[in-house]
Amino acid sequence: MKKSAFTLIELVFVIIVLGILASIAMDRTDRDFKQEASDTVLSQIQLAQRLALNDNKHRIDNDLKWQKAYWRFEYRKCSGVPFQSTRVGSDIDMDGSIDKKESAVDPSNGKYVYTNGDCTNLASDESPAVIILKKAGVKSVTRTGGCSGTGQYISFDYLGRPHHGSYSTPFFQNIMTTDCNMTFQMSTDQDNDGVDDSFTITIEAETGHSFIVS
Repeated sequence: MKKSAFTLIELVFVIIVLGILASIAMDRTDRDFKQEASDTVLSQIQLAQRLALNDNKHRIDNDLKWQKAYWRFEYRKCSGVPFQSTRVGSDIDMDGSIDKKESAVDPSNGKYVYTNGDCTNLASDESPAVIILKKAGVKSVTRTGGCSGTGQYISFDYLGRPHHGSYSTPFFQNIMTTDCNMTFQMSTDQDNDGVDDSFTITIEAETGHSFIVS
């Protein structure tokens, strides 16, 4: 009788512990969407800057398009849905777009940080990280400060300085003079405060240092 009662008490404690662990796991899952998206975007921006620092794209010829070859982070529409894919690359042939062969390689899996816009059928050599905005439910991106103009990208020169603007404008005229703030608006309200979730990444002018705004 005593043994049965003791076993029942143990079972109750096990159920309580499992319930606590389950609730913690659920809370952690709720935070993962926003955290994973912000961490992934930040790592891609920093990857573009690191590649720029190690791969000098500066040219002294008279081709006004040479700044197209800067390593850059960009976000783009995904099969008609706004701003749900990303990529990192360098327009080496300066034809106006980044091809897969011109894309960076994701250090975490050895796959290209590239998608052609089809976010439902990634190729086997394309990193899943490029559709993190889609997974997180990001519906729009707002740029203020040094990146408030046209162009859904941030590029970096050989000194790691951030640029934003038309690639047809030559001679470092697109270098940022004020910090860039990129706010990613999500379609979720995980903290139940009545306001859709969002996260902001700041890229400092001149240095190119980037970080997630708390």
